[in-house]
Amino acid sequence: MWNSGMWDGTGATWMWFLMWLVPLAVLLGIGYLLYRVVHRSTDQETDPALEQLRLSYAQGKLSDEEYEERLNRLDRD
Repeated sequence: MWNSGMWDGTGATWMWFLMWLVPLAVLLGIGYLLYRVVHRSTDQETDPALEQLRLSYAQGKLSDEEYEERLNRLDRD
């Protein structure tokens, strides 16, 4: 019998499968990248008081103990 010469007659099935799998993988990849961009932008929104505290600590205006105390106080509120 004639089997079209490709993978025991399943060539058309494999081609159909790949024609759907490749675009699906591309769409999922694009969706994942968009999710990461949106998720990253919301993560970067921080409390201005914490940013100021970190900046003051980085500039050496606060001691380690004072920084930890203020950080704990801000985290409670």
